[in-house]
Order: sequence, then C-alpha cells, then structure tokens
Amino acid sequence: MRERSTDFTGRLLNVVRETMVKRRAILELGQNRQTPFYLFDRKELDKSIKEFKFEFHKHVPNYQAYYAVKSNHYPGVLKEVVKNGLGLDVSSGRELQLALATKVKHIVFSGPGKTPAELKLAIKHRHKVLIQMDSFSELKRLGELLKKGETIRAGIRIHTKLHGSWRKFGIDLKELAKFWQLAKKYPRIKLEGIQCHMSLNETEKPYHDLIKILGKYLRYNFSKDELAEIKFIDLGGGFMPRLVDGYYPWDMPQGDVIKTAADFYNQNPNFTAKYYINKPATLKDYVETISWSIKRYLKPVVNCHYFFEPGRIISTKSMHLVMRVIDVKDEDMVILDGGINMAGWEYYQTNYYPVINLTRPALKEIKVLLQGTLCLPEDFWGYYCYAKKMKENDIIIIPNQGAYTYTWAQNFIKPIPPVINL
Repeated sequence: MRERSTDFTGRLLNVVRETMVKRRAILELGQNRQTPFYLFDRKELDKSIKEFKFEFHKHVPNYQAYYAVKSNHYPGVLKEVVKNGLGLDVSSGRELQLALATKVKHIVFSGPGKTPAELKLAIKHRHKVLIQMDSFSELKRLGELLKKGETIRAGIRIHTKLHGSWRKFGIDLKELAKFWQLAKKYPRIKLEGIQCHMSLNETEKPYHDLIKILGKYLRYNFSKDELAEIKFIDLGGGFMPRLVDGYYPWDMPQGDVIKTAADFYNQNPNFTAKYYINKPATLKDYVETISWSIKRYLKPVVNCHYFFEPGRIISTKSMHLVMRVIDVKDEDMVILDGGINMAGWEYYQTNYYPVINLTRPALKEIKVLLQGTLCLPEDFWGYYCYAKKMKENDIIIIPNQGAYTYTWAQNFIKPIPPVINL
C-alpha cells in the first residue's frame, strides 16, 4: 500500500462539467455504433501538450521533451505529439518500431535489459536514436555491437537513495564516475549525458532533492573536462495530472485492514468518506521548483540541456472509455458492456474515477455497483455514477482514461475494443 500525504475530500465536478460540453457529440457516436470503444479526444490531447510546452519553455528554456510511448501508443496520439514538436521516449524494440513509423526527429531509447536485436535496431537508426544505457553490461554489449564507422549518442541511467524499489533501473550514482571512465574504452559510444528518471511524484520535492544530490556528486567527482562532456541531464517524467482521479479508503493501510476484517465477517465497512481526491502539485509548481533547483545546484556545475519524458500528464485526457448499460441487475447494480480488459488490470477496485451516465446525467452521484461483462468478480468499474437513474442502453463514459489503459489492454475473454475519434 502506498501512503498518502494528503486526504482531499470532495467531488470532481470539474471532470463532469468538462465532459458534458461534449455530451451531444459523444451520445451520437455511442448511439450509432457498437459499444464499448475508446474515444480519442484530439483536442484535449493538444491542450495537454501545449500546456506542458508553455510551462517548460517559460521556466526551463534549454529543455527537450520526449513523450513516453508506454503511456499510450495509439498512432493518433503519437502523430499529434510529434506534430507538436516533441520527441519520443521508447522502452523496447516494439516501441522503437512504432516511433520510427512516425515523422519524429528525436528518440530516446530507455529501459533495462535491452536485447542485442533491440540495440542493433537502435544502431541502424542512430541518426535519430539516443540510447539511455542501463548498466555496465549494456555498455559492453553496445560497444561490441558497433562496427567501424558507426557511432551512437548515449547516456547512462542512474538511481539514488531516493529511488527506492526503482533501483532496478540504471546504476548506483556512486558508480557514475567509474562508468564515465570505463566508457572511454568504447570510443564509438558518444556518452553525452545522465538519465535520472523520477516517477509518480505527488509533490515537487523529489525533483528538488534529486537535483541537489546529483549536483553535489558532479561537483566533487567529475573533473572540469568530464563536466564539459555532459551535454544533457534527463530528469524523466512522473508529473501527475491534477484533479482527475482519486482512491477509496481501503487503498490506505488502515482502510485496508478495516475492509479486510469486514469482508471476513461478511459486513460492509462504514467509512466516513466515500473516496478521496488526488491533489498533486500543479504543472506550474513542478516546473518552477525544477527550474529553481537547476539554477541553484546544477547550473554552477555543468552547462547542458535538460530532457524530460512526460507520459500521463500528456496522455491522460487523450482518451475516454465509452460503454452502455447492458443489464440492470438491481436498483444498485448494473452490468456495462465493457470489461476491464480495456484497461488491462483491476485498477478500479481501489482507484476512483468519475463515471457519468450521458443519457441521464446529473451533477450528483447515485450509489450503484458498475460491473463489466467479463466472467470474473474483479471486473469492476466503480461504486458511483453521476446519473439520475440507470436504465438499459444508457451511454456511460469514464473520462480521462488515456494513460496506461489502452496500452495495457488485452484480449482476455473479450476482444480489445476499437478506437473512435471524437
């Protein structure tokens, strides 16, 4: 269980109102074709990209952004991202192929355990691919694969004491100077930077702390010539969208104990709040803190560009899930024709997203169990719906499901639904 820094009660009426503006168009799409489907919202995606670019251009002018393909690889998303001038961050040979199918000019290839075949593909397209190496072993493999006349730009990923279980990725910061020296044995690898990706940060503090630690390490462990070799520092992503989702009380350690005990005795736990709303930092807050920390701890040490790898902050609002009520089992339970194979996992048992009945909408939630059609009890979408009532054939939407749903979808019991453009 992850611990929460703040419990923010309330409702996400902002999401409901934003969705209701598109109600007529979505209803028309839902009534004229089979459900379920993913609804691709190009306008919302474009707004998210422009907001990201505005804040970073204002505060970190020497930045480059690489959209994390793993958050949503739909071709329409990638096309819009590339059209807006972002590069692409890929984590596998498959994602690299998807990126190469676009008109993207710059790609960073991250991730652990890259296979020889994946490294060869990156080398083949080295004019636009930068490899973020993940280990001493990968340095050796890459160096041995490069042939005479072939050179490729690269960085090395590091982890620090701040990364916790994420130490799976990269090398320990303590070994960075050693790695930098060893890389000189492979002159065809142009080692130019450091990747220190952060993920899922509810506040700005982890970025400040990481930048401070890295700046201090470089100051005391790199020579002036080595510092001049650093062309970029990649601070990754981890920027969370604001006021789009929440979590149920049992997604906290104490709530989980209460719910487990209640389930054992076949009782319903009585929680004070229906759910809590996630209220992470604003994008402006993230960027201003990063900018200040760079000026304070890195700029006096190294002169370079800064890379960022936004994922969910870009893709969350790019897609919505559209379903219909196929069966009303009881006053407080309905079956929707979409299963959680659309999202790939049982995310909605603990995480709250507003669900809206577009056919019979309301600005107040009714209590209703929203089940899917898959033959397993975990096929579940939520406990509440913004609706006057629920009837068969009503069109239901779960907004802001563009991040890590379409990407994780699977042909489990039911096929993966199609994507429809709004």
